[in-house]
Amino acid sequence: MATPLRESYRAHLRRRVLEAAYAETVEKGWEKVRVGHIAILIGAPRAMLYKEFGDKQALGEALVLHEADRFLAGIKNLLASYPTDAAGGIQAAVHYTLAEAERSPLLRAVLVSHRDPALETDVLNARKGMLPLITTSGRLLDVASEALAAWMHQQFPHLDVTDVQNATDALVRLAVSHLALPGADAEATGQQISEVALRYLGLRRSETADGARGVDPAVTAR
Repeated sequence: MATPLRESYRAHLRRRVLEAAYAETVEKGWEKVRVGHIAILIGAPRAMLYKEFGDKQALGEALVLHEADRFLAGIKNLLASYPTDAAGGIQAAVHYTLAEAERSPLLRAVLVSHRDPALETDVLNARKGMLPLITTSGRLLDVASEALAAWMHQQFPHLDVTDVQNATDALVRLAVSHLALPGADAEATGQQISEVALRYLGLRRSETADGARGVDPAVTAR
């Protein structure tokens, strides 16, 4: 049985490996990443990295999952800040997605990999240079949609379950479509997508006592 100290070191090693692999992938492209070079960069035995991850393919999968987990954790934490504000939560989630995808070329490649690569040369290049295994992208979109739907169900339980699922799935895919084919800026995109969801779900904006814009959750569907 592994000791706490050993498990702590293992977690520390994985984190350092993934950080180094991420930096190398963004800088050089996944096809040029070498496990042996990663070992040199972090000062660990090469055999230890192979024991932990198995091979380069497994390292790539771990890297994708690490980025996906970080992205989804950010989405969930963000939505928790908007307990009764559907428009605010939706806009914030869209803005976060666009900002994170801009910051992380790896995440952007994962998110848009389900689309036709001919839509954007940069995305195609990113996919070739990043990972030949971005089959997780569809699942990532599903999980993101599920997280948003769970938040909507919790805060607005009167809404129809199917309507919420359809709306959140459309929201996620609209945001990803903007990544592949950017149109308006992120703020305008967030507002547009939010409005689509509000209208579909039968929610309406209302004026609060201080004049701020809000959403009236008591208004039911169409």
